[in-house]
Amino acid sequence: MNVLKTVTVGVAVAVASVILAQPALAASFQRDVGDGIVRYADPANELCVRADDTTGTAWVEVTLTRPGVIGKPIVIRDDNIRHPGATCAVLTAFEDVTYQADYESYWSGRDTVLRGTFTFET
Repeated sequence: MNVLKTVTVGVAVAVASVILAQPALAASFQRDVGDGIVRYADPANELCVRADDTTGTAWVEVTLTRPGVIGKPIVIRDDNIRHPGATCAVLTAFEDVTYQADYESYWSGRDTVLRGTFTFET
């Protein structure tokens, strides 16, 4: 095969790959945070926090900040006594925003607060 044919075939394959490529996967996720879960639904820009439905008291609190951005954090707290379902909040409708999630979770059977941090992008 001569060089011109090789280049032409290579360009055609590259163009077809771009045209036929699947759309990017949404940033939706569900994460275990010790005594509950944190779930983000990208199509609705909704972050939900749910404490485990266990014997005794359990709660989960998530504080969202944007690294490098000054502003009021978003705090979402859920417990299994006063609110047996999930507690949700709609995040700003901007795409490609990075959030840092600092979480605390508690279960009375262990009597200890678990803490952690993760980041995600909308």
